[in-house]
Amino acid sequence: METITVVMIERSTQKKLPRIAYAGNRDISVWVLGFITKQGVKPVALMIPDENQATHAQELVDLCDYLDDSRMLKGSQLRTEHGISLLEKLNPDYITCVHFPCIVPKEVLEIPKHRVINLHPAYLPYNRGWHTPSWAVWEGTPYGTTLHFMDEGIDTGDIIHQKQIKILSSDTADTLYKRVMKLEFEVFKDA
Repeated sequence: METITVVMIERSTQKKLPRIAYAGNRDISVWVLGFITKQGVKPVALMIPDENQATHAQELVDLCDYLDDSRMLKGSQLRTEHGISLLEKLNPDYITCVHFPCIVPKEVLEIPKHRVINLHPAYLPYNRGWHTPSWAVWEGTPYGTTLHFMDEGIDTGDIIHQKQIKILSSDTADTLYKRVMKLEFEVFKDA
């Protein structure tokens, strides 16, 4: 009679977590970064706006308290030789932008293995750029939120996921923006 030996090979059920560089500002960026870190993803770099534009920089820095200052870029440092070199060395899979008020240059768009993603408070292709709820109310365009890949244009990259929100007759730009932030968080988590 022949003896059969069974060898059990244990496979890791854990997925490899992505290496991301994170760029953000405003409440929604704090919510998204908190969500990402709870999933076990720890950004390898943090990019925040210059102090005159930053609204929630300290909260973002606090969520990345394991990073030393050399892995934090402020505002225009993203465009410098130092900033580009740092991101290249860190070799991120993605760069994730959430309400980051700086235009990401082509050199940075080409760094991540996969792509740069952006969470934008508008139902693209409508209302690209700034002051999106104001334009939606003023022009009566569809409104919502979009997660998209970035390209060299302003909010013109391929759409990953988006949802629309109804503009109420009582909405101001401020009330609409506050409502869309909750939808943005939902869109990010869904994607």
